[in-house]
Amino acid sequence: MPDQHKIPNYDDKYTADALFSPIDAMDVQGQGVPDVPPTVILGYQEALTAEVRDRASGVVDIVRSQQCYLLSDAVGYVPVHESGVGAPVTAMIVENVIAAGAGAVVMLGGCACLQTEISPHAAILPTETIRDEGVSYHYVPAEEGVVATEPLVDELETALSAAGFETPRGRTWTTSAMYRETVPEIEQYQNDGVVSLCMESAAIWAVCQYRGVDAATVHKIGDYLNPGEWVPDSGDKKGLPDMLTPTIDALTEHVESA
Repeated sequence: MPDQHKIPNYDDKYTADALFSPIDAMDVQGQGVPDVPPTVILGYQEALTAEVRDRASGVVDIVRSQQCYLLSDAVGYVPVHESGVGAPVTAMIVENVIAAGAGAVVMLGGCACLQTEISPHAAILPTETIRDEGVSYHYVPAEEGVVATEPLVDELETALSAAGFETPRGRTWTTSAMYRETVPEIEQYQNDGVVSLCMESAAIWAVCQYRGVDAATVHKIGDYLNPGEWVPDSGDKKGLPDMLTPTIDALTEHVESA
């Protein structure tokens, strides 16, 4: 019987060929794979997507209902929330945009903050992740770290700082079990200095790491997690649309400096 306490159950998975690929999914009619810009932002909130739609010069159909909005020759945007949320759907979209030409993928989305001293105006830039979901283990073995691409994080920090954001760094926690974020683990991770919590970063970074492309996350604080107490959004802070332009600037610099 497989060991039910580890993922994946099959040991020799990482060098094995997959049954089908993102190219197979996107080229179902034999018309080829769509082209997306060399960098892609992943979005999870309607307010950000509304801002993108106002600014986009065009749209590329990826597969099924997935679309990539063109913000420049260098930067595209995929509204992940229109397909779902969480690690599995995000990983599939990351696979698709990489197969369509993306060389860097950045999550621009909300998070829960575990450190109450971090300003609600901050743009958190995670550097490594606690892998508490299932997708990342199908790409990167448990004993290996899953990290953001340091030069890309540096470029994001430069652009976001110039736009007036504080840019704290640190570990992020990725979990797929929103209703099982328990008080003891929140307290432990807060004591360990973990800065943020989301459902996607580990999966995004692991797919990118496996495929050999760059990855990073920009987190806007949606609420604060205190042990035993949930502190909701105060509403008194800059939003994701304010982070869009500096993120585009950083990705443009990333392409030009490659």
